[in-house]
Amino acid sequence: PFLCTYSDSDPITKGADAVFIAKVPGAAGQPHVTIEGGGHFLQEDCGPQLAGVLVDWMNGLD
Repeated sequence: PFLCTYSDSDPITKGADAVFIAKVPGAAGQPHVTIEGGGHFLQEDCGPQLAGVLVDWMNGLD
């Protein structure tokens, strides 16, 4: 499985999320997330929120 996380304020990837998800094996059907208020580097801008999304997602994997 492949989870994508995006920012609502990323000027680099804005609008390309659907294209990226369609091309990455394992991304279809995953609960992809958009985090509000981050920039292109979510791990730096919204680290705690990103970590929470990833932990929740990993806990739900079989």
